[in-house]
Amino acid sequence: KKVDSRVRTLIENGVKTNQRSFFIMIGDRGRDQVVNLHYILSKSIVKARPTVLWCYKKDLGFSSHKQRKIKKIKRKKAIGAVNEEDPFELFITSTDIRYCYYKDTHKILGNTYGMLVLQDFEALTPNLLARTIETIEGGGVVVLLLKTMTSLRKL
Repeated sequence: KKVDSRVRTLIENGVKTNQRSFFIMIGDRGRDQVVNLHYILSKSIVKARPTVLWCYKKDLGFSSHKQRKIKKIKRKKAIGAVNEEDPFELFITSTDIRYCYYKDTHKILGNTYGMLVLQDFEALTPNLLARTIETIEGGGVVVLLLKTMTSLRKL
């Protein structure tokens, strides 16, 4: 699905003014839009491709083992069954992503990332939010992934 032009404008203005952009993605397929936001951010920033910090409580929902994933894709390529149309799979293999449990966020202090993905909202505390957002460079993007809900009272 195509990203709204206002999102692109917001990210580009954030990069120009050196301010972070904060997005909340509601829905079970929100992780697929992270790819699009990262692409827009990488086109807006003149520097190298932004690195990603992906924080979660306990279940990531996909394999974070990069080497194993690359081998799996090469094996599929040899057979001819690779799904190169899956942008999320390409994003995971080609982007520098640091995966971090919420309980281990004290280890990321002092590092700088271009993009932050916060996955499990129910485990998020104000301290964790401040600690993780602090590691994002000016002009970076913060994405909060929420599961599908029928009303905001379920938060």
